[in-house]
Amino acid sequence: RMHRVAAATFAPRPPAVHPASPRGGRGRLACALRSTSKNMPLSSSVDCDTAPAGATRRSFALHHPSSHAALVAQGMDVRVIHMVRHAQGTHNVEVDGIGLKHPVNHDARLTDFGKNQCHAFSQSEPCVKITPGVELVVTSPLTRCCETALLCFPSLVMKDTVPFVAHASVRETVNFRCDAHREKTVLAAEFDRIAFDVDGTNVSNEDSLWQQYEDIVNSSGDTLNRGQNSKHDTALQRATDDSATRRTASDKSDHRESCDLVSVADRGRDFFAWLGTRSEKTIAVSSHSAFLRCLFSWGHVGGVRDAPPQYLDHVSGRFDEKDNSNPVVTYGDDLEFEAFMRNDWANCELRTFLVVC
Repeated sequence: RMHRVAAATFAPRPPAVHPASPRGGRGRLACALRSTSKNMPLSSSVDCDTAPAGATRRSFALHHPSSHAALVAQGMDVRVIHMVRHAQGTHNVEVDGIGLKHPVNHDARLTDFGKNQCHAFSQSEPCVKITPGVELVVTSPLTRCCETALLCFPSLVMKDTVPFVAHASVRETVNFRCDAHREKTVLAAEFDRIAFDVDGTNVSNEDSLWQQYEDIVNSSGDTLNRGQNSKHDTALQRATDDSATRRTASDKSDHRESCDLVSVADRGRDFFAWLGTRSEKTIAVSSHSAFLRCLFSWGHVGGVRDAPPQYLDHVSGRFDEKDNSNPVVTYGDDLEFEAFMRNDWANCELRTFLVVC
């Protein structure tokens, strides 16, 4: 979950430099917005009319935003999506041995530097340009994304006509304590501008997704926790018996949903499908690096970079063997566009793409 040096810097350097955690940054930590040059695409679009993948899965075709006029001319229902990765969180820096795996970073918050990134972002030319047109703001229910959404778009916070909605599908991959969210009632009380109970957003009060993987993976033992679900038992027995995917207890403790990326990919599909039910045409989204990496790379040549062995790939109960080659999104023949969208995201980085539903 490390990102490369940002394309543009709007926030000052932090006063002290700490060793980066696996989700920290290489080089400078920055509020970044990608180049608008023709040689480096800024955006993508998602075509919701793509034929279903298998019985239930769909692949969504991506187009460069320069296709906007042509899509509208064809009578397409075009939506504009402004995607922002959250600003620097406490889990992104390691201080005195405390990093993303430490319990103190449960549902990690933004650092002061991360808040400065959001402030710089909100005053940047690209943000000032896009903000007036935003009709809906969607955020992961994790605290760092809620804070990012509210701090990056302060003028929208003041507009009662612009809903702020938490959606579980765009949350981070569930691996570490920083990826578990607090109770929904607590989040709703702290972030009363954000709605946590909108239909189809699936934000549970007790964070049932985290608990699902806790039940599956025994982080304190030396074997996989078989649980009581026969589908889980079969998959976990297969993984245990396969020496190529056998992992230590420590590894199992480190990786949960990242070893079940088909479920992360399905969350991405669910989110795009949900967008198709909304009337808003321009949407801002606050999400996470590992989720976005899977969203844009699943099923493509090279796969999801740095992904661990998929020894929990049947845990969701929805996996089928063909899904490894069934992407969430497609890029046509635009290899440069594909490479750009599959790049890692810097903290507080903005990319814009279109969704045709």
